[in-house]
Amino acid sequence: MTERNTTRAGMAWQKAVEAEHAQSDRIREELVSDDFWRPVAHRFVPPKRGESAPDNTAEKLAELVSQDETVLDVGAGGGRLTIPLAETCAHVTAVEPSEAMREQLIATTEAWGIKNVSILATTWEEAQVEPHDLVVCAHVVYTVTAIEQFIRQLNEHARKAVALISFERPATATYLSLWPSVHGEERIQLPTLPQIEDLLTDLSINFERINLGEWLPRPFRDREQALAECQARLFVASGSDKSEKLSEVLDDSLVEVEGGLRLKWAEPHRPVIISWTV
Repeated sequence: MTERNTTRAGMAWQKAVEAEHAQSDRIREELVSDDFWRPVAHRFVPPKRGESAPDNTAEKLAELVSQDETVLDVGAGGGRLTIPLAETCAHVTAVEPSEAMREQLIATTEAWGIKNVSILATTWEEAQVEPHDLVVCAHVVYTVTAIEQFIRQLNEHARKAVALISFERPATATYLSLWPSVHGEERIQLPTLPQIEDLLTDLSINFERINLGEWLPRPFRDREQALAECQARLFVASGSDKSEKLSEVLDDSLVEVEGGLRLKWAEPHRPVIISWTV
């Protein structure tokens, strides 16, 4: 049975997530993929060797752990943080339920010759793992319903500190403007940084805030990729009436930028590290 939240902030968080999930279930057409993350998993890998990172998240996290300590990366995705952290600490354990994300993570660890990473194919709620010195959780909590238990589990698995990374605006903010045109309604938004800070305050967790450099996501390679990713983000099935409508909207919404195409209203992401000692 899923544990219920008990604080004011926790209950407000749960209500927001449940409303967003209900809208998603109502809107969703046939499954776009067997794995929701498959169409976009390539966006969650670190930059190629020699290329600069889009922001300084990994660099700032590395300051929280020493070379002989371990990191637990909860919701590791394609390894955007796992892999650079593995080069600065003794070992990283990556918890990642998405097969598509794990494929990206494994491919990159092999390409980089990284040997000190282990991968758990499970959700955080079901993970069986020993405590690590630093627990990192980047852009994961937004969709968690039982958020208080989730945070407690992070604390229980940290010997030294916990670091949450969150955007000030929803991670999918770029796609929000497409919803009225395609679905005829506004998108219900998930909790983000302000709600995280309210929650931690209600849980009597004394946290520090580290502002990171803002960055724009990598552009779509071409129009085909743009349509596929927008379909996934809007729960639209390929070939459906809504897919055709989405395609028409993209005709007026995509602009050429260096490296491909981008939605013309896209704003930079503004990530923040929220950390505390345990």
